[in-house]
Amino acid sequence: MNLVLLNTIVMVLYYGITLFFLAAIMWNFARTKSRQEALLYGIIMIPFVLRVLRLK
Repeated sequence: MNLVLLNTIVMVLYYGITLFFLAAIMWNFARTKSRQEALLYGIIMIPFVLRVLRLK
């Protein structure tokens, strides 16, 4: 198997997992009633958004 292809597959899986967790956190963020929990979810989302945007 070509290493470039393997690298591409791993990268796609990595971003898929990242998007899955970001969606789960966003779902909890939208459903929460507590401002403290909403702030916590917002802070937790930052690294996931940066990874999806390929900034980190």
